[in-house]
Amino acid sequence: MLDATALQQEIGSDQFYGGLLTPKGAQLHVGKMVYGLATRCLEKGVAIFQHQPVINIDKTGEQSWVVTTPQQTIKAKAILIATGGSGPGPFNWFRRRIVPVGSFAVTTEPLSEELCASLFPGNRSYVTSKNIGNYFRLTADRRLLFGGRARFAVSNPRSDLKSGEILRQSLDDMFPQLASSKIDYCWGGTVDMSADRLPKVGEHQGMFYAMGYSGHGVQMAIHMGEVMADIIDGKSVDCPWLTTQWPAVPFHFGKPWFLPFVGLYYKVQDMLH
Repeated sequence: MLDATALQQEIGSDQFYGGLLTPKGAQLHVGKMVYGLATRCLEKGVAIFQHQPVINIDKTGEQSWVVTTPQQTIKAKAILIATGGSGPGPFNWFRRRIVPVGSFAVTTEPLSEELCASLFPGNRSYVTSKNIGNYFRLTADRRLLFGGRARFAVSNPRSDLKSGEILRQSLDDMFPQLASSKIDYCWGGTVDMSADRLPKVGEHQGMFYAMGYSGHGVQMAIHMGEVMADIIDGKSVDCPWLTTQWPAVPFHFGKPWFLPFVGLYYKVQDMLH
């Protein structure tokens, strides 16, 4: 463990108030990981249908399903919904239980070796402990990748740009030495949040599901792929996230109209603590 003063000194910022050091912690390139997983799937004979949203699902018999997309019809013995369940299509039951929340990131222009050594001598991955916090690390080409919730909103080009401006301000507040550095990239995406921010695993009307990772799906979902394969095969599993009762989010019917109020609540909590 690294105490608060030492950690603050290591990253060279008075705005970082301390935390825990995970010596064996690491981050990964999620895009490369997904590409690697897809490549292995193809090698095993798995069919991947890209850019084909599901518009209808019919159960035609025991272990017999028909999935319809705008391009084709696909027959399957079992269905596993593992994409968050918050999109349009035949997923209304899931949309009432999952809240899509945007997550956003920016990267600076490449920084000098001297500046990197001064601000991040440990070259670690960092995350703050606030409800609306930030995570950041150096990339291989010496850019600072700086991300976070920024604001409780969905992800789209306009929202990503506005969130990027908020991240820029947070970055400058934490690292005034980088105030003159340009932001080269800004992007966003959506995470699937459950009401208690815990994953949900189970079966609804014959369809299996695993979702609600609430921002921690990169590592958890990989593990759950193996667990769900056993569940679909009817094997006994010891999974703490198996859900028998999953109530809908009150007054939530798919579009998260209440996100600004949730964001305000967490901002107040951060101010009070």
